Amino acid sequence: MNWLAKHILLFHVAAFVIALGWIHGGTRPEWLLPVIPWMSLAILEWFLLCAQPKKDELLLDSRERVWSVLKKDYLLHIALAFTVLLVIPFFNIAQEPIFVEATQKWQAFAPPINWLPFTTDIHRHGVVLLWFIPAMIAVLAVKHGLLKRSKRILLETICWNGAALALLGFVQLSWQTDSILWLTKMEGEFFSVFGYVNLGAAYFTLIGAISFGLWLQQAAEDVNLAAVSTLHPDELQSAWRVHRMVFPTLLCFAGAIATLSRAGIILCFLLFVFFVIYGLGYIWKRIDLGVRISILSGVSAFIFILVVLFFALRLEGLKRELATITWSAVIERVTGSGQYHVRVAKKIASDYPIFGVGGWGYPVYQGVYLTPEEAKGKQIVGGSNVHNDMFQFLAEHGVIGFGLMMAFALGVVIPLLLEAIRFCRLKPTGGQRPGSVLKTHWFYRLPPVIVAVFAGTTATVAHSFGDLPFRSPAILVIWLLAFVCASGWLPAIKK
Repeated sequence: MNWLAKHILLFHVAAFVIALGWIHGGTRPEWLLPVIPWMSLAILEWFLLCAQPKKDELLLDSRERVWSVLKKDYLLHIALAFTVLLVIPFFNIAQEPIFVEATQKWQAFAPPINWLPFTTDIHRHGVVLLWFIPAMIAVLAVKHGLLKRSKRILLETICWNGAALALLGFVQLSWQTDSILWLTKMEGEFFSVFGYVNLGAAYFTLIGAISFGLWLQQAAEDVNLAAVSTLHPDELQSAWRVHRMVFPTLLCFAGAIATLSRAGIILCFLLFVFFVIYGLGYIWKRIDLGVRISILSGVSAFIFILVVLFFALRLEGLKRELATITWSAVIERVTGSGQYHVRVAKKIASDYPIFGVGGWGYPVYQGVYLTPEEAKGKQIVGGSNVHNDMFQFLAEHGVIGFGLMMAFALGVVIPLLLEAIRFCRLKPTGGQRPGSVLKTHWFYRLPPVIVAVFAGTTATVAHSFGDLPFRSPAILVIWLLAFVCASGWLPAIKK
């Protein structure tokens, strides 16, 4: 089979993920509209026509295999149901609430068909179609259209793209530019392509975690310590090939901290502690005493260098943000007790529980539920968001819409979790090479990539309780694809 035809789907998905990142993290719908729909259609076309064939399989056979499996995939049915749910409001438009001066109260209006999903503005509602439909297409294409090796290549490509965006952020800081990509002038703080620094922090934290998993996986394979290896036992690797993912790891974690997002700083610290403990545990029983001492010395030296750099470089902005991080501040942000947004979103969700008020309907209906005191101090910059993804999605898409979102997300998480459990239950065999004998604790039998994906995505979910990472298509797509691509490091196991 022609090499280009075999890999054209991989190229399109990679280009799609890269484009979402560079177009302001997917947060500029006017820039997404001329690009993303066409890229999504191209992915869908190549997925259905040029799915990657397995060994000794013809293109026609792979196409028939994908179509046969796709029809039975619950993710497809969830995606179609959610798409229908998002399209109906284009034909069921309600008038926006108005403030009646005579009564000094807000008046809301019912849509033409009260028992169907609705919106007050098709342009605002249409933005969510640019988020969810392309993401669902990409997930289905990668899940069924790419082989394991291509999934591994795609995940590494995502990490290198994140490293490039982090490097861009540091170049902009040194340049002292006030414009994203030297094109879009910004009044407030920004980092790299993210006009809202918390989105940048969530993006780089997620990719930094995945990059670490890739690095530890390749390092373990190089010294025959990996329980699962993607290399031939006799294959040699250069130092660059083994440790290349150190650079995306450091750049992305540094980028997350450089955003000066408090959530990013906290999550990077927690992930750093977790990965140090996990990394040492993963290799501890597989190495001798001399190597253990060397590794502990290296980790200690690295931490010492970080502390010295922190004080020597006079990072005033970082120190200022660190001083504001308190336990009470974290609780206040996660619970939403410090502002009116969560309370208002809960009230909207209780009044419109089934289908919500449509995409970006929260800022439209927000005024209806504000007290006079809250209306006077209404947040202008960032006030269109609840800063809690769960409650905003509930308010805008109701129990049905949010339930379909959760069902799709669990549809990519649970299969990887089940594959990992089946792998952990494998019994060691005498024919395996020493580095892959499954005699360690079940947690350390897993490929590090799998652990890193679960750790990084959990950090994003934790972030979403106090902010809005899933309202960036760039983060949403990578979060979903991480689970699908991570299966490329697990062998096929009979159920």
